[in-house]
Amino acid sequence: MTLGESDREESFEFWGCSEIRESLGIRADSERHLLERLETVPEESIYFHTVRTLRRRQVVSTPYPNDFASWVALEVGDIQLAERLALASPFEFESPDVFREHLLTILDDHLSRMPFDPRPFFGRPFHFLRGHLVEVPLETVATDLQSLGRGLAEVDESSIYYHAVEAIGRLDKSRNDFAAWVDEALGLPELAERLAAPDPFMLTLRGVRARLLAVLDEALAREDPA
Repeated sequence: MTLGESDREESFEFWGCSEIRESLGIRADSERHLLERLETVPEESIYFHTVRTLRRRQVVSTPYPNDFASWVALEVGDIQLAERLALASPFEFESPDVFREHLLTILDDHLSRMPFDPRPFFGRPFHFLRGHLVEVPLETVATDLQSLGRGLAEVDESSIYYHAVEAIGRLDKSRNDFAAWVDEALGLPELAERLAAPDPFMLTLRGVRARLLAVLDEALAREDPA
């Protein structure tokens, strides 16, 4: 049996996704307001402004991995606080609520070190939103490593997000869908571990795709050096 062939009838089906946004009617006009609003907004809003930011980074380029850090940097102009808010990945925490506590601790510590509350600013306020993900089946299926690579190269970035980010963040899996399938359906645990390694919070979705394809290309080249 060649590398990546499955003796099962289990194939990998690619899905894409889109998102419907909902305004909560809550805004923050200062760092102090951001702290106070973060204490009470729904968990779904924390998730939207941190994990789901990865979907939008392909359209709105920003060096910060979440909306809170971006707003503090671009609208408030507090680069020091922005860098602290951007440092940790939400996936390092058990849930969005635990990550919320982490952000609140940073904000509280930062504000407590100031001799007075930050002066008013004239940037745009922060509007809290939440999103509703719509899953979209694609006509792309993989049955082995070769077809998995072809699919990865062809699908749009919403599919990379769905399988490499949303699978971990919302579906409560320990690794991305590609790694899980290669392990469970193809019986290649070492390759699966390498496919699980790319961190979407350190890369763009384009970067995640490139890393995954590089891992697959290397695995296939080792099987057939010619």
